[in-house]
Amino acid sequence: MTAMSDKGRITLHISEGVARIAIDRPAHLNALNNELRLQLSAAIDEASAGDIGVVVLSGSGQKAFAAGADIDELVNLTPAESLALSGAIAELHDKLESFPVPVIAAIRGWCLGGGLELALAADIRIASDTARLGLPEIKLGILPGGGGISRLVRAAGPVAARHMCFTGAIIDAKRALEFGLISELHSEEGFDAQLSMLAASLAASSRPALRAMKKALCVASELRLAEVVRQEAEIGAELYGSPQQRTAMAEFLAARARKKAVR
Repeated sequence: MTAMSDKGRITLHISEGVARIAIDRPAHLNALNNELRLQLSAAIDEASAGDIGVVVLSGSGQKAFAAGADIDELVNLTPAESLALSGAIAELHDKLESFPVPVIAAIRGWCLGGGLELALAADIRIASDTARLGLPEIKLGILPGGGGISRLVRAAGPVAARHMCFTGAIIDAKRALEFGLISELHSEEGFDAQLSMLAASLAASSRPALRAMKKALCVASELRLAEVVRQEAEIGAELYGSPQQRTAMAEFLAARARKKAVR
């Protein structure tokens, strides 16, 4: 959709009833920034105007679906700025979750923080055996800001969600399947073929039936979610500007810079 830059781009390709949306920032493990979120929102709008039966959301390359948010854009946020950003991200996730036909999150490699929050807004999550999932925000002195806590509790249940959120643990695809975070696990070698089969099967289904099923599922799952997500964002916003948040993020950025220097 746009020329590649350091901030990355979102690509959209529609064929045979399948809209494929990809986060294309592989040099940064598809880390999400404000520009990418705006492009993703536009891609979702563009896809909704087409005659499609399914959306496939993925990350470019094999190393990551999305390794989280771009910490450079978070480190100096104030609580008010954090709350505004969380609101914008929640709107994006709501747009994806309420898309009129099924959305598949195709997860390979890293799917962390904001990347997992995005995947949790999809209807179906399938993963390759390379996938690693987690909400490690607590290690940065913050909370997930895009409704990830609420959706994780709903997807994996309170026991698994509390363990992942409190520890910031990163789990492999096998454990994610056990937790119910994903519905299918495939070898990396067969992942693309299995993904294509699933997408083609959904795209071949009755469009009115798909849309009616999606509407019914949204009604079933939306009860109080919007209010819970709003309160979640308000709680998390209070952490920004604290010494602990600034120190943790500064240490993260310094460690990343050291890794780049030795490459």
